[in-house]
Amino acid sequence: MCKVRDPGGGRISSSARQGRTRSMRHTRIIVTHYGGPEALRVVKEECPEPKHGEVRVRVLAAGVSLPDLMMREGMHPETPRLPFTPGWDLVGVVERLGDGVAGLAPGQRVAALPISGAYAEFVCLPQRELVPVPSGVDAAEAVSLILNYVTAYQMLHRSAKVRPGQRVLI
Repeated sequence: MCKVRDPGGGRISSSARQGRTRSMRHTRIIVTHYGGPEALRVVKEECPEPKHGEVRVRVLAAGVSLPDLMMREGMHPETPRLPFTPGWDLVGVVERLGDGVAGLAPGQRVAALPISGAYAEFVCLPQRELVPVPSGVDAAEAVSLILNYVTAYQMLHRSAKVRPGQRVLI
């Protein structure tokens, strides 16, 4: 859960402070300008709150991929405007539900392919973008499948246009 400091210096969990309005903080990585690793900065800011239909996810693992590198360099066609948080894919735990969300529960493990934003402690995503991750599957192993699976699927179906009964060599 996102944590906040109380005026006395102790930590208070968000669940323990229901009804209070102190801001919660979290850490994320941002790209400040296009370039190499020097373009990355760590920032602390308010923890995002889920809007209607969104879920706040505590990120357990985020993929590091060629598209992430290309975005940091400003060379990928889907690069967000600066500054932005990289992170094409993630596996995390549902931390908080926005209004109108059903079928997910806090503590449930999920995966997503947000294209950007996963290099953060917490991220809010639309419920429709989340897929359950079976218990017992390691988060780092699960995240390694997300972008790779989608890429292989697209290559077979969009690029090669493989039809039932055809054979392919991979």
